[in-house]
Amino acid sequence: MAASVIALTGCLGSAPEPAPTPTAVFSTEEEAFAAAEETYRAYIDAVNARYSDAGSDPDPQSFLVGSALEDDLEAIRSFEELGIRIEGESSILHIAAVVTDPVTGDTQIDVCLDSSRTRVVNASGQDVTMPGRDPRTSLRVALVVLGDPMLIERSVTSESDEC
Repeated sequence: MAASVIALTGCLGSAPEPAPTPTAVFSTEEEAFAAAEETYRAYIDAVNARYSDAGSDPDPQSFLVGSALEDDLEAIRSFEELGIRIEGESSILHIAAVVTDPVTGDTQIDVCLDSSRTRVVNASGQDVTMPGRDPRTSLRVALVVLGDPMLIERSVTSESDEC
């Protein structure tokens, strides 16, 4: 009888192993938001540095992926075709968490960006900034974890009242 049990057990094979539970990227939503905020602030610092020195490091595009990178490349091409550039610095007035997923690290934030200290100049150095432009822009920014640091995947203007 023992031989039958052993033989039958051998035919059935081993029990399937349970699927591993994914390890969370962050411990809490607050930790995910803090990483997203840190990444976005570092990105704006890199953009500001690039406005004053085209060879500055880090490259702002190193913070971008997906449609955010595609949009940035298109904006650069458009600026080159028009013979314009941006001078000055933008600043972040406010960042708020919208959605954070500590397991995947995917995070959305609302950002109020102030560009009142920037101007658009042409190849001759003349200020061609659009008169009456609103210097504040409200953005919805999506960040993902594809390494370290997080990367900005998408940034679109929003109708948020946060600005």
